[in-house]
Amino acid sequence: MNTKHLTYLDSLRGLAALTVAIFHFITMYWQIGGVFARFEHASRLAVCLFFILSGFVLSRRFLGVDNMKWPVIEAIIKRPFRLLGVVWVTVILGLLVDMIVYGVPLSQFTKDWGQFTVDFFVSPFEAGFKYNPPLWTIAWEVWGSMLVFGTVFCCGALPKYFRLMIFSGLIILNIHNFYCAFIIGMLIADLHKNFHAAALVKYRNLLSTPMLIAGIVAGTMIHAGGSDAVMSACIEDGFRMIAAIAIFVAVMLDTAFIRSILECKPVNFLGNISYSFYAIHFLIMKTISETVDAILNQYLQRDVAFFSMVLITLPIIIFAAWIMDKYVDKPSMRLAARLAGRAVSVITLEVAMRGSRLKLIVMFRIPLTPLRILFSSKRRYASLINGAMQLCMVRR
Repeated sequence: MNTKHLTYLDSLRGLAALTVAIFHFITMYWQIGGVFARFEHASRLAVCLFFILSGFVLSRRFLGVDNMKWPVIEAIIKRPFRLLGVVWVTVILGLLVDMIVYGVPLSQFTKDWGQFTVDFFVSPFEAGFKYNPPLWTIAWEVWGSMLVFGTVFCCGALPKYFRLMIFSGLIILNIHNFYCAFIIGMLIADLHKNFHAAALVKYRNLLSTPMLIAGIVAGTMIHAGGSDAVMSACIEDGFRMIAAIAIFVAVMLDTAFIRSILECKPVNFLGNISYSFYAIHFLIMKTISETVDAILNQYLQRDVAFFSMVLITLPIIIFAAWIMDKYVDKPSMRLAARLAGRAVSVITLEVAMRGSRLKLIVMFRIPLTPLRILFSSKRRYASLINGAMQLCMVRR
């Protein structure tokens, strides 16, 4: 299979975020029923797809590769900082919107300002949903990412069939929570990267489109007779999780039809800003969408007013997400990469120096304080590390 199409996954994540936004439009300004009832299930399918995507993307580069311990540690350090910027900004915006626009007292969110400080600085991922409800998925995202990195740290270089057995066992252990989606993503990543599925490659044009359609139908349909409850008892979110797996595998088969959808510029652009779009959309809906909806309902029929409101405010959400992506998310990513790289360099230096006769000499003659390391130039820092590593070649 072609392995150079991972931009597809950004587009897929963007479509999933758009599905969640449409669901929130319906629940806030319309009613769940009839054909719109499918969006309730589609939003849960989108969440499952988010987590499968994360498991795939975060693990793929490490699977089946030796000497990846330090890159995994760097990824572990980087991940929370990469997510934190958007969470902090939307938590503040959510609090300001509710307190200033709607006059909601602080006690509706948390006990007092001291507790808000704890929520903001100590547990932003777990408490962020109190101020911006869609952020409930971020806690799963953070800890699911740690599960992925911990697994590849311990098992990523093992023989591939051992990895498959370990991933299968982890899926069974987590079958009743969303962590199974992350492990399923890892399993698909390993199969895609390290196993040659000749039958899938040969018949992918026949398999991908029916699999995609079946996944969309199964994940959005209303299952009668208690079948959904039975399936949910077998795996978290039942048919939605199974449908998300089918859709993801269909995308990974990489056919011309699916490529034509996911490579078009609007979908690709939405994928690039998907995290910011997901985080900001609910706050725009609570403010601008509500105002537009109230105005339009004075002059138009209810259904016409609703669809007009969506068409007016969806571009505003996309523009706000682009702003947040450019000025919050992208800088957060660069800062996270810089901090994680410096932290891993310091750790590797200390590990290399451990046990050396010259440890004390190096420690006292070369400045290694955290501030000096963080703010020294790249060239000077590289020289420091190279010199210390050469000195540490002398062993007891």
